[in-house]
Amino acid sequence: MRSGMWSALTVLLIVVLLGTAAVQVWVLPASVAAVVATFPVVTPIALPGVIWGILAIACWQAIAVIGLRLVALARGQRLERALRGWLRAIVGCLLVFVLLVAAAFIALNMLEYATPGLMFALLGSGVLAVVAAAAVLRYLGVRPAPLV
Repeated sequence: MRSGMWSALTVLLIVVLLGTAAVQVWVLPASVAAVVATFPVVTPIALPGVIWGILAIACWQAIAVIGLRLVALARGQRLERALRGWLRAIVGCLLVFVLLVAAAFIALNMLEYATPGLMFALLGSGVLAVVAAAAVLRYLGVRPAPLV
């Protein structure tokens, strides 16, 4: 890839990291507060919901940080040796996200806060993460181990 493409990818990943940090710090708590103000019945799950959201976003932030590291390695032509380990780390982040989705799905059902829209969003994001993890694992399975 050309240097300009690496630079654009780096800028995009940094923007994603900053944007998601803003969501974690300001948007998510404000949105939950607005929902609680409108529907006081959800007050018991407000704080756990914010914590869950911060953790779920952190999974994707970790993947973005790994992406930045991979871009840096690719720029220095040292990507091949480190690729498998970093891809495994991405799979780990995706699996943690899937566990968070499963925990939220179970908890919301048990506490009887499971609305159809929320459940579909959880299922959709969980399926997306499973498909992404499976794709990376498939790539790792097909790709031969480096000799060095």
